[in-house]
Amino acid sequence: MESLFMTKRIVALAGGVGAAKFLRGLTRVVEADSLYIIGNVGDNLWVFGLYVAPDIDIVTYALADLWDDERGWGLRGEGFQVRDGLRLLGLEDAEWFNLGDRDFATCIFRTHLMKRGYPLSRVTDIIRVKFGVKSKIIPATDNELVTQVHTLDGWITFEEYYVKHRFSIPIDGLRFVGADDAEPAPGVIEAINSAHMIIVCPSNPLASIQPILSVKGILEALKANRNKVSAISPLVGGRAIKGPADSMMSQLGYEPSVAGVAKLYREFVSTLIIDTVDSKEQQKVMEEGVNARVMNTLMGGVNDSVELARRVLSG
Repeated sequence: MESLFMTKRIVALAGGVGAAKFLRGLTRVVEADSLYIIGNVGDNLWVFGLYVAPDIDIVTYALADLWDDERGWGLRGEGFQVRDGLRLLGLEDAEWFNLGDRDFATCIFRTHLMKRGYPLSRVTDIIRVKFGVKSKIIPATDNELVTQVHTLDGWITFEEYYVKHRFSIPIDGLRFVGADDAEPAPGVIEAINSAHMIIVCPSNPLASIQPILSVKGILEALKANRNKVSAISPLVGGRAIKGPADSMMSQLGYEPSVAGVAKLYREFVSTLIIDTVDSKEQQKVMEEGVNARVMNTLMGGVNDSVELARRVLSG
């Protein structure tokens, strides 16, 4: 391992797939236990009577080297007997929401502890330890906070929009239900204030990062540490690598470009890392008051993730 920051604390704001790919590389160039990951909870939902945390689980599985990165969720070599059994029994949610058998086990365990009174942050910590993950994974809040989008038929959860409808239906609104009462989970603000560097992973700015920012005190803490904050654009050439970030930005009134990302982040991010494809957009990013660094941000495999992490840290 090429450790650039052996003992200095690195904080990452993380969604799901893009974050997981980047963090796999980051943990190979920093001491894993010096990395604090603040995870998105806006995708979390109750389904099958279980509390599911999609983004946090993707990150946990990725850092445990168990993630099915081809599918983009769940564990490698997974079986689906429980899901298939629920479908046979006619459970409607099983027709659109997929969990593998071991993924079900994670969610059963989480729900069991939460029903015994454990907060989500404590449960998340127990799970990451059991999976052998050395980096700290902290949900942004222990309170329930649900990302919803507004469609022609009304408000639905982001997971319904993303998974059930495959982000194919038009939207014209975004909200974070529960944000007014959401307090930062223990350790979140302290991690931000004590960080040597803060990295916003290449996650959906609206569906993954904004839910984190909606929690009381987090945006203010990031603003106070803006000079330490770098973000990796999830858009390359105006398109999302995976997921609906570009479509959501366009439909909700934001320019789907690196300049649009810079505009969304300019309050709390000092540097935006953009792909070489977008090198001509560097000036537009800087016009938003954000410094721009150009490098290859595409991560086809772990080696690409390691190289990106190394270059991000070297700045």
